Amino acid sequence: MKNLCLVVSGALLVLTLLGGCVAYVPAPAPSPYVTYAPGPPPEALVDVRPVIPYPEAVWSGGYWGYHGGNWRWNNGYWDRRPHHGAVWEPGRWHHDGHRGWGWRPGHWR
Repeated sequence: MKNLCLVVSGALLVLTLLGGCVAYVPAPAPSPYVTYAPGPPPEALVDVRPVIPYPEAVWSGGYWGYHGGNWRWNNGYWDRRPHHGAVWEPGRWHHDGHRGWGWRPGHWR
């Protein structure tokens, strides 16, 4: 029993001392863009809005997505606010100068 206590105490001491040797290296800040394209998106298409399904519905307009080397139009849709007073911030394409055009998805704020 005494030997077991010495072994456990020794192991805890070693782990405590080694714990101070671990360095924290912060991860780089994530890019706000989830997709990159080599050039700007085509002109936006005109979304035909269906009848509003309920009084508080919010329209999220369509947008061009870039997938597998091709542009693809994503139709708009009606959405529900996650909480009272939430405002929809539409997604947008932005030229970042280094990697081409980056897509920042829409989000609620």
